[in-house]
Amino acid sequence: MPTLRIVCPPDRTDHIVRLLQTGAASGIAVVPGAGRPDRGDLVLAEVPRSYIDPLLARVRAGAGAGAAHGVQLAIQGSERLLPPAAPSADDEAVVWAEVIHDLHAGGRLSWVNVLLVVIAAGIAAIGIIEGQLLLIVGAMALSPDYLPIANTYLALSRRAWRAATGGAATLAVCFGSAAAAAGLLAELLFGAGDPPAPAPLRELTLFIAHPDGLSVVVALLAGVAGALAITLPGARGLVGVFVSVTTIPAAANIGVAVAARDGSELAGATVQLLVNVAGLLVAGAVTLAVRHRGRAPQQPHPPGPPGRSRSA
Repeated sequence: MPTLRIVCPPDRTDHIVRLLQTGAASGIAVVPGAGRPDRGDLVLAEVPRSYIDPLLARVRAGAGAGAAHGVQLAIQGSERLLPPAAPSADDEAVVWAEVIHDLHAGGRLSWVNVLLVVIAAGIAAIGIIEGQLLLIVGAMALSPDYLPIANTYLALSRRAWRAATGGAATLAVCFGSAAAAAGLLAELLFGAGDPPAPAPLRELTLFIAHPDGLSVVVALLAGVAGALAITLPGARGLVGVFVSVTTIPAAANIGVAVAARDGSELAGATVQLLVNVAGLLVAGAVTLAVRHRGRAPQQPHPPGPPGRSRSA
């Protein structure tokens, strides 16, 4: 079970402790006046994952408007060694507040994310020009473009249309920058006398500009796998999703095709990119919607009104 670390005003401590007790929390500890500089109380507890979202809702609701004012809550991974915790289904319960926070932080438009996408596109462009599949796979693993995709389909699954529009704009900036950077690099390489690899050497990378029905199937499967991965502790399996979809290679191939004046390859790479992004968005949004509706969170019994006692 994860550990909750809560700093709250002293007059909210008893109320929060009762909330924790009704939610099967264990190892509850209260350190009065430990917070600085406001001298709030520190509350620590191990809480089932399935109870964290209901707990947050209760803390926000509290005794009325502004009840959560001054309350700070953080989730930490469990490091308990003794007694060892028995495995349970709760270990894979979704903490939606954590998923939303992590995807908003990792998928937002930032110069670091755009720079990483541009670097990945440059590596992919060289792999396409030289017919080197390993470079393309490396670029797929390096690029953080899946995070804004996941952030967008999370917004779609929650019907947060403004956030979804912002996510789509982030994707447009990232993939547009990737294609432009790859095209500029290809122009420089072609101008320096580095022609594309001969056809036999490029057979391993031709799939990038030649989408087919299997491209749709892979994008949908990767969308389902990615949506499941981001809801699991440690996001296990997410790296496999990174190297399963042809997003950054397709964006890089758009730039290479423009530099090579190859209209057929440009059209194929554009379709490949659109198919993969659309498949990831649709499959991811549907999967998260189903996973959210299928949850069975623990519902705490409403505690009494907050008191002033400092005992726990």
